[in-house]
Amino acid sequence: MKTLEIQIISREQADAQFKESFNSSRARKKTSLHRGIYFTSLEAVRSLLTDKRLALLHIVREQSPQSINQLAKIAGRDFKNVHADVMLLKEYGLVRMNKRKKASKTSSQSILVPYQAINIHAMV
Repeated sequence: MKTLEIQIISREQADAQFKESFNSSRARKKTSLHRGIYFTSLEAVRSLLTDKRLALLHIVREQSPQSINQLAKIAGRDFKNVHADVMLLKEYGLVRMNKRKKASKTSSQSILVPYQAINIHAMV
């Protein structure tokens, strides 16, 4: 099962990771890859993973809509709002868009959620 790791780290930890990566890159040294998505608060995570966005992720995983328009119809939501949510989720790597050709020779984008689960880790 492919799982997305979301971590909540302190501002100091985020700054230290950035400085380490920046200095390594500047010195042309290999940097250690930090996989996942990092936030500095649970509130920031919740602002991304709203109930409506989580519902969209679930619909995409379960029903495989072939377009954002189809996703909006299944979700019973306005296309504009669903489009904005999908673009934000795409920016964070929670969804992928695959171009495909339709029979009418116009292109469309199918939506894919590349994860089966999302784990959120918070250090105490």
